[in-house]
Amino acid sequence: MSRKLAEKFFNNQTTPAESEVVLEWFETSEGKQVLQEWIEAGRELMDRKDLRNAIPELDSDKLYISIQEEIKKKRKRYTLRRIDWLSYVVKAAAAVLVILTAALFTISYEGYKVEQITVQEPVIFQTNEEQHREITLNDGTIVRLNKNSEIILSVDFNKEKREIRLEGEAYFDVAHSSDKPFIINTGNSSIEVLGTSFNVRSDSGKENVQIAVVEGRVSFSSLKGDKPEKSSVILSKGQFGYLDVKENSIVVDKVPINNYLAWKSGRFHFNELTLQQVCTQLYRLYNLNCSFENQEIRNLRLTANFSNESLKKTLSVIALSLGIEFKKNEERVTWFKERQ
Repeated sequence: MSRKLAEKFFNNQTTPAESEVVLEWFETSEGKQVLQEWIEAGRELMDRKDLRNAIPELDSDKLYISIQEEIKKKRKRYTLRRIDWLSYVVKAAAAVLVILTAALFTISYEGYKVEQITVQEPVIFQTNEEQHREITLNDGTIVRLNKNSEIILSVDFNKEKREIRLEGEAYFDVAHSSDKPFIINTGNSSIEVLGTSFNVRSDSGKENVQIAVVEGRVSFSSLKGDKPEKSSVILSKGQFGYLDVKENSIVVDKVPINNYLAWKSGRFHFNELTLQQVCTQLYRLYNLNCSFENQEIRNLRLTANFSNESLKKTLSVIALSLGIEFKKNEERVTWFKERQ
C-alpha cells in the first residue's frame, strides 16, 4: 500500500474495500495533512464526482467534513444492523432464562434485562465468533466478553468469595468489596483485585496471558502447574502485564494500554510510536510477527487514530500513513519502501 491509493480514490479507481482504507486514513493526522498539501499545491481532486457534487467550492475542510459524513453514514448502517441482531439474541436468551429460572445475575444490552434469580450449579456464559456480551454479576461487577470467550462462576460466587474462571478475553469493572477479593483464574495465572477496571486476555492454545489495567491496582501471578515456583507483580493504572507461560515470567510494559482495549472501544490510537513498538502490539493482539527492510523503516514513527475492523485494514492504514508498503504471509508481515 502507498499514497498512490489515495490518488486512485479520487479517480474512482478504488474497490469498496480500498475506499474504506483511504477514508480511514483521512481520519489520521497524516491523511489530513496530505489532503491539505494536495489542495494548496493545486492538485486536481475534482474527478471524485460524488464529492464534487456535494461540495461546489472545494477546500480541504469541506472535503474532510464530507468524508467524515460518509464514514458516519456507513458506520450508522452497520451499527443499526448489529443492534437489531443483538436485540433479537438478547430477547431470545431472556425468554429461555425466564423459563429455566436459572440466572445468577442481570444480563443487559440496549435496555433489555433478565431479572436475578437463584441457581445451584456453576453458570457458564459464552460468546461466539460474531458476538460480544455484557453481563452484570450479582455483586455489581460488570463483565464485557469479547468474541469466542467464556466465563464460569462457581455455585458459591459472592457468598464467601468471588471467584471465576476465564477463557478468552474480557473487560472487568469490579465492584469494590473489602472482605471479598475478586479472583480470576485462567489456568496459567491468577488475578486478584478488590475493586478496579481492567482487561484480561487468555486465549486457548496461546502460551501467554495479558492484562491491561484501566483503574486501580491488580495482583497478577503466574501459576506453573503444580510446582511451587511462580512470578507475581502488582500492576497499577495504565500498566500492561504480559505473562510468558513457557518462561514463567511477566513483563510490565510502559506503552499506553489503549490499543489492548481496541476490541471494546473499536479504535486504534498510535501516538508517536515507532513501527517496532507498533509491531509489538500487533504481535500481542494478532500473534503477527514483523520483519523490516532496514533499520530506518523499523524506527519510523506513527501517529494515527482509526477504527479497529480487521487486521488487513489496520496494516493498510499503517502503510498508507507511513508511506511504505507491506507483504503479509501467514503469521508474518514484512515492511518495505514504496516501489516506484
